[in-house]
Amino acid sequence: MKTKIPDAMLAAEVSRRGLVKTTAIGGLAVASSAFTLPFTRIANAAEALNPTQASEKVIWSACTVNCGSRCPLRMHVVDGEIKYVETDNTGDDNYDGLHQVRACL
Repeated sequence: MKTKIPDAMLAAEVSRRGLVKTTAIGGLAVASSAFTLPFTRIANAAEALNPTQASEKVIWSACTVNCGSRCPLRMHVVDGEIKYVETDNTGDDNYDGLHQVRACL
């Protein structure tokens, strides 16, 4: 099966500027499809903050990423699966001149 290309398309000149412009627009269109609006992330975070299940429990863990500070983390666990991670937000920040170590989530 042969496809006939219209003569107008074959005769069209493609400039370097036009090619770069079209490629950039196409790339932006593809890249923008990977982004989501922040409203959905905020709504999902709000749902995660409010425990809706009675079987949810909070356990303590520590962040062991590159800096080595071992910052305390609160893990919200439901049915043996971590659903939400948050930093230690208990207490105040005054510890005899020392600051409270909080994870950089």
